[in-house]
Amino acid sequence: MSPAYFRLDIQGIRAIAVLVVMLFHFNPAWLPGGFVGVDIFLVVSGFLITRILLNKKSQADYTLSGVIGFFYLGRFKRIFPAYFTMLILVALVAALLFLPQDFDGFKKGLEKSAWFNSNNYFAGFGDYFSPVNFEQPLLHTWSLAVEIQFYLLAPFMVLLLPIKVLKWVFVGLLIGLTAVAEYRLRVMGLEQATYYSLYARLPEFFAGGLAALYVLTKSDQSKNNAWLSIIGLALIILSVIVQPVLSTFPGVTVLLPVVGCVMLLCQPSKGLVGKVLCSKGLVWIGALSYSLYLWHWPVLAFLRYATGGELLDLTYSSVFVVLTLVLSVISYRLCERPFRKKQALGWSLLLVSVLAVSWSMVSVNQLFTPEELPLEYRRYADPKNICHGQIVGDCLRGDLSSNKEILVLGDSHAAMLNHFFDSLGKELGFRARIITASGCVVIPGFDVERIKRWARKICLKQIERVEKELQDAKVVFVASLWTSHFKSNNFILAFEEFMDFTSNENQHVYLMSQEPLLYTNPLRALRLLNLGLRTNTDLDPAYMRANEILKGYASGNEIVSFLDLTKLPLFYDVPLYDGKLIYFDKHHINEYAAREYAAQAKEIIEIIFDSDQK
Repeated sequence: MSPAYFRLDIQGIRAIAVLVVMLFHFNPAWLPGGFVGVDIFLVVSGFLITRILLNKKSQADYTLSGVIGFFYLGRFKRIFPAYFTMLILVALVAALLFLPQDFDGFKKGLEKSAWFNSNNYFAGFGDYFSPVNFEQPLLHTWSLAVEIQFYLLAPFMVLLLPIKVLKWVFVGLLIGLTAVAEYRLRVMGLEQATYYSLYARLPEFFAGGLAALYVLTKSDQSKNNAWLSIIGLALIILSVIVQPVLSTFPGVTVLLPVVGCVMLLCQPSKGLVGKVLCSKGLVWIGALSYSLYLWHWPVLAFLRYATGGELLDLTYSSVFVVLTLVLSVISYRLCERPFRKKQALGWSLLLVSVLAVSWSMVSVNQLFTPEELPLEYRRYADPKNICHGQIVGDCLRGDLSSNKEILVLGDSHAAMLNHFFDSLGKELGFRARIITASGCVVIPGFDVERIKRWARKICLKQIERVEKELQDAKVVFVASLWTSHFKSNNFILAFEEFMDFTSNENQHVYLMSQEPLLYTNPLRALRLLNLGLRTNTDLDPAYMRANEILKGYASGNEIVSFLDLTKLPLFYDVPLYDGKLIYFDKHHINEYAAREYAAQAKEIIEIIFDSDQK
């Protein structure tokens, strides 16, 4: 930032923004609305960019091409060096840590991040078996993508429009785009797409621009409205605490922190607020804020990928704090500050060139990958041939010539039983119609609003098919990740209604037990072990509590039975059986295990099937 535009209190605002974002990312329960720190950053960016451009425009030697060149060169030197350094190092660590299938997904995000288009990539991101969002090391780049996209628009608007016109254009766009975001959020229900979109974040830049116009045109520069600073800081604190309960975000609700930030920017803060914002600690953090933002999220994501959980223990939390601080200080001193000099431009281009050949990280990933396991150990079935999220043929497995048929329903924990029921059906002379969907127990009334948006339409379509099949089904098996679904009261209500509906003298419902759960993906654990790192592969006892709930539903009910298969030898030494891997993630068994599971459960299923045919 040029000395002409430097304000210590703005560094303090940046410090608050990055700290609340980091606390929210570390543990969302600690600061539920901490995500608004990103919006504060965007308001500050709009303020500074507008102010810099208007100042250049007012100079006697002003030329449009000269200011445009000055602007983009300045943004290039400010953002690119540290950003591309981060991308390269993150790609290297991902190549070392990530399983090949996870690294394939990472490469797509890396490419989009390199072109500052990751906001659009993550807006449509969704794959049940991909690492979850908190394990995506480049997820945070979406906000930088939005900022760069704004830079393609901002200088031309500010430089070509008179100030009086610009003011009304900013106001009109702020109101109009906020209304568009509200419509897409509340009417169209496009929450994820809107959250990452440029149009929903542009109002924050324009609000900052209006603050800059106010500072430039106000008549009394010496007047200090201390109350503005007090209210502004109070609004930011309030939004950080209560933002999630207000409504969908961004839309209108984003105006709470935005207005607070604008109040702070409209005049250098004095009094108590000024002392806080200009304190040495906050100013120092503010100077580091860009590097802190760049590095804190990849560090968190990699630690979570290694541990398999969102919340870190004390040891890993300490690693997060120390590593983030060290990387940020190094990034600030070796990338941010030196590269602001003109002679550093060549090094900036070198970083871009290095990123251009980052495809070599694929070789690194393969080099550190243990001998690849056969396909049957890395999936539970061929996704193209099963009715999981789609209807393929008649969805039948087992003895297709038999007139004895059962219906199998559930989420991916039912889908992973395709080989289980196929093997049993062929041996015991029945066929199984298996219909499933990701994250969705395909029963009428399932609380679909709880699952990822990309999975909702698929879920509802599968439920429609199930409703038809239930009319004639005499034997119904239901399997799912019960530990997840029993956390939802709405699901419990739908589940109980489903059992009341299906359970009559002509039907029998079997609730299949939750398989043992692991704390960590065993394939990841194996990879980390090869890198000299250890992780927790113990059992998560939550599955036992879920099975107790299922047992309670079946108790005293002649038509609903709980089928507990967790005592079979297959699960004596999870995640291994007979020295072979039977899990391919924390809670899904693989193809090999599904067939072995069927062999060991044969006698139990045979007794059940015989009793239901009498």
